[in-house]
Amino acid sequence: MRRAGVKKRFLLIGDDNNEGATFCYYEKGSKVPHEPSFIFIHGFSSDKYAWLGVIKEIPYGFHCIAIDLPGHGESVGFNEEQLIAVNVFFDKLNLTEPIYLVGCSMGGSIAAMFATKYPSYVCMICLLAPVPPGEEYETELLSQLRSGVYHIVLPETLKQFYAAAKLLSMKKVHANRLLARIYLKSRLSMLDQHKKVLKSAFENDYPNLEQSYAELKNLACSVLIIWGRQDQVYTCVIMLCISN
Repeated sequence: MRRAGVKKRFLLIGDDNNEGATFCYYEKGSKVPHEPSFIFIHGFSSDKYAWLGVIKEIPYGFHCIAIDLPGHGESVGFNEEQLIAVNVFFDKLNLTEPIYLVGCSMGGSIAAMFATKYPSYVCMICLLAPVPPGEEYETELLSQLRSGVYHIVLPETLKQFYAAAKLLSMKKVHANRLLARIYLKSRLSMLDQHKKVLKSAFENDYPNLEQSYAELKNLACSVLIIWGRQDQVYTCVIMLCISN
């Protein structure tokens, strides 16, 4: 955290729908009048920590925020969909200047849906391997997740952990059993919450993705989409749905 220059902060929401709900986030710098802030949204089962390597490289003159989505990291107590919760977060922090919105994986899809629903909030969006829009574009892995087979990304045993690591990494993962057990134990505490997030995403967000992606071309702001050529989770065919 120190090397990235961030401070950990908490934001109590506490409205009628989210009594006691709290966002946790990293912040680097402070808001600059008439200048956009960088907002980073992580992927499924990840957290704000994933962005520290990126934020470290951004000069101190820029304002950066990396949030823990509801059901992830240290954000707790939310009853709403991710998109609504993110909007509440921006409003509570009074981020009135248009923002640079960056999202990875599920966070990329949330960024796309947010930008098309609230275009006045953003002046640029960057989507890193966002979720594809519909069954015809999904990989076998995503198809299994949609059908409720969660252990592929949410392992519950050491065997499932090593299988997931092999599937989701291009490089061989070298982790001894002790470290693997410690890591797995830390993840199991969030297992039920992550399953709820996945189920909600497929029920509430997934059906609306195709429309949101199609509307990206109507945005006045810049849109940057980046994909890994050998991505095992998602395919790059979403590009067929978006006109330059």
